[in-house]
Amino acid sequence: MSRTKLVLALAGVTLAAGAAGWAFGLLSAPVSGKELRRRLAWRAEEECRGASKASRAFLGRVVSRAKAEIDHQRARLGETMTHG
Repeated sequence: MSRTKLVLALAGVTLAAGAAGWAFGLLSAPVSGKELRRRLAWRAEEECRGASKASRAFLGRVVSRAKAEIDHQRARLGETMTHG
């Protein structure tokens, strides 16, 4: 398994375990159903915002690396065309 896949798998397991623990903690807390639903909705929105922010950062890094690789390959091609 590649390092990237391993990191993504571990991140997924960590997020799933955290979500399960968080949900269990909320469900076992002594609050009313209305308050619990409010908390769940708020927390879900917070998690979505965090995931969205992390996704944008990850995609930004991917795009940056792709651009750098394209520039590198373009320079190599230019050298080949000049010397070849």
